[in-house]
Amino acid sequence: MPKCIFCSIVQGEEPAQIVYEDPQSLAFLDKYPQSRGHLQLIPKKHYPRIYEIPEMGAFFTVAGRVIRAIIPVLGADHVTIATFGRQVTHAHLWIVPQYDREGEIKEGFGRKTTREEQKELVRALRVALKGV
Repeated sequence: MPKCIFCSIVQGEEPAQIVYEDPQSLAFLDKYPQSRGHLQLIPKKHYPRIYEIPEMGAFFTVAGRVIRAIIPVLGADHVTIATFGRQVTHAHLWIVPQYDREGEIKEGFGRKTTREEQKELVRALRVALKGV
């Protein structure tokens, strides 16, 4: 059985652009973002599905804090959250910022960000999430 990529990120064996961490949770930029600031929030302990997290309420409380902190930093209108598990069977929550003011298409949407832009985004999100 292949090793879980999210467990490898938690253990520091795989690289990730971590923006938030507490004793139970970890949030990092998605490797294949759907929008600018798309995050994965995961429990540090391996649970195959989100509904298997014993303290699911606490996990979603963290998600709410993260969402409220990142919206103003990103200038997002709102976020979409979703749970999936087909590709990575480690409980995770997608936090996908949405930029849809009056149907306007944001300049640069869908383009790859540069390494420098990613570093700046990580820095800004870490500042916003400090103390969440």
